[in-house]
Amino acid sequence: MHIAVGAARGLLYLHEQCNPKIIHRDVKAANILLDESFEAVVGDFGLAKLLDQRDSHVTTAVRGTVGHIAPEYLSTGQSSEKTDVFGFGILLLELITGQKALDAGNVQVQKGMILDWVSNYQFCLKVHLSGCICLHCPLDPYTMAIKIL
Repeated sequence: MHIAVGAARGLLYLHEQCNPKIIHRDVKAANILLDESFEAVVGDFGLAKLLDQRDSHVTTAVRGTVGHIAPEYLSTGQSSEKTDVFGFGILLLELITGQKALDAGNVQVQKGMILDWVSNYQFCLKVHLSGCICLHCPLDPYTMAIKIL
């Protein structure tokens, strides 16, 4: 949790305290480094873009790591603080669930993404909590809730 909070502080600094703002565009676990005191440091600014305070986004060719790129960035090419926050959300899901953002062993189809995994558990939890029997998973509702959290 300490590392996640440190990474969040780093992104807050880039987005709110730098002038111009810095959009990282590749927020993922491999780009959150630890210093000698094991404090999180946001690193690898190879894809970063500067964003003037007056602008809401920057339009660029889509760059980043598959599985961490926000859907709206993929469809519009417009990157902003929100696209970094999406990548950070995927990072948090990886930390909480122990799953990877993308199943590297499943190259043919883009299945196995962590968002699909979370969606399946949310569906099963809703079914469980409604009192129905879920045929998709063998878990009881309490175990299911703990897995999602």
